[in-house]
Amino acid sequence: MDYIISSESTMDINIDYLDELEVSAINSNYQIDGKIFLDDFAQTLDMKSFYTKMQKGAMTSTSAINIEEYLTYFRPILEEGHDIIHICLSSGISVQFNFLEEAVEILKKEFPDRKIYPVDSLMASSGIALLVSKLVDLKNKGMDIDSLYKRVMENKRNVIGLVTNEDLRYLARGGRISKTAANLGGILHINPLITVDDNGKLQVISKIRTRKKYLKTLINKIESNSIDGDNYSDNIFISHANNEKFAIEVKSLIEDKFKNAKINIFSMGPTIGSHIGPGALAVFHRGKKRQG
Repeated sequence: MDYIISSESTMDINIDYLDELEVSAINSNYQIDGKIFLDDFAQTLDMKSFYTKMQKGAMTSTSAINIEEYLTYFRPILEEGHDIIHICLSSGISVQFNFLEEAVEILKKEFPDRKIYPVDSLMASSGIALLVSKLVDLKNKGMDIDSLYKRVMENKRNVIGLVTNEDLRYLARGGRISKTAANLGGILHINPLITVDDNGKLQVISKIRTRKKYLKTLINKIESNSIDGDNYSDNIFISHANNEKFAIEVKSLIEDKFKNAKINIFSMGPTIGSHIGPGALAVFHRGKKRQG
């Protein structure tokens, strides 16, 4: 049982919840107008300030954790005699998992007696944290690392992500929709419903006019696809990009429908937030299958 569950700051939780999970995490970097910041669960720069800068026109960019950074992070853990299962940002969103695999191959030669399991989460933001929280629970119940790795590889697609942003400019900038569609959507108050598909890629699956209709669609989709339907009693994580009021509204609706669910609200971090933009909101739950 001497193994570490590890992940990355892209799992978009607050530092208190990270401490509660007792998992190890590697931090990535991002840039605002050319200045480099550490993505360290909002310890260096709070997310309200980050999104305010974006709204004022600051240019943001992100970079994948590279091979050397992974090596530097993992070596002390392995030297202490721990095995590792590491949950990475989706390969459908970033090249990060490729770098992770290369680092793991190097480390397997350096530490032949240690087990290192890299896992492509096929998920992003707090959806990664939802997956990690389940692994922590299974480990605490006594599951060994080999069984845990098998379980996560078989069930990681049961983490469902549903995302939206009423401000379509950032989706257009990332090529998810056209600029014309973004302009028209803003006029018509379109709420795109975006999901993370089986390949870990963001896909717009519908465009819903008005927030009221969007909220009804969101709740219906969660209910119809959730493990145990409205008797769902697992975690539901809500991640928002400087849109706490909307997140609280969604939380209230989910609580009304799923009385036994354990719901947490987190700020969306800079990696996903840079691409989907201020105002975004995502809901993550355990479901039967992904769409898109």
